[in-house]
Amino acid sequence: MVEGNKELGGRLKENLKRYFFAGLLVFLPLAITLWFLGWIISIMDGLFDFIPVALRPSSYLPFAVPGLGALFTLGLILLLGFMATGLVTRRALAVWDRLLIRIPVFRGVYTSVQKLIGSIFNQDQGGRQVVLIEYPRKGIFTVGFATGHAGGELGTKSEDRLINVFVPTTPNPTAGFYLLVPEKDVTPLQMTPEDAFKLIVSGGMITPEEKSK
Repeated sequence: MVEGNKELGGRLKENLKRYFFAGLLVFLPLAITLWFLGWIISIMDGLFDFIPVALRPSSYLPFAVPGLGALFTLGLILLLGFMATGLVTRRALAVWDRLLIRIPVFRGVYTSVQKLIGSIFNQDQGGRQVVLIEYPRKGIFTVGFATGHAGGELGTKSEDRLINVFVPTTPNPTAGFYLLVPEKDVTPLQMTPEDAFKLIVSGGMITPEEKSK
């Protein structure tokens, strides 16, 4: 009888352990996804802090609407995109752009981010080759974006031709590291920048299929 109880208890323990880990496989991806989306929405909701109090939804709505900032940000992006494609508004944005780059401290950050985002999200594949490099040490590899050859003083300080490589971080690909990598150590990949972003954001769980040559 005692042996039977021990065997029953052992099976129950194994079943509980199996159910627990099976539940984790379902729960964790959902929880992490909801946390990540909540973090993004909270950042977007914070954009309302930059508009006058009288115009904020919280000043005239009887209750808070979560995600309203996300809709506002999406609408703002679409509006700016519409303006950027129009002839008249495009010229106005160009004037505004020239005014921004005249601000000493603001200019350095703004122009750097503008070029980085433009090189990665531009529809033209040129200038944003997805590459494989050894980083942060030899024998460890990571995926990055080659944005061109190092020029000026940087191009003359090494015997090897250097490549500008941006290595995004996981799960936030807008942050990362700027590296100067010898051209011989850079391996071009066939995957698109969009596939590379999926790979990086998912921590390697979404792997693009190998493209036929």
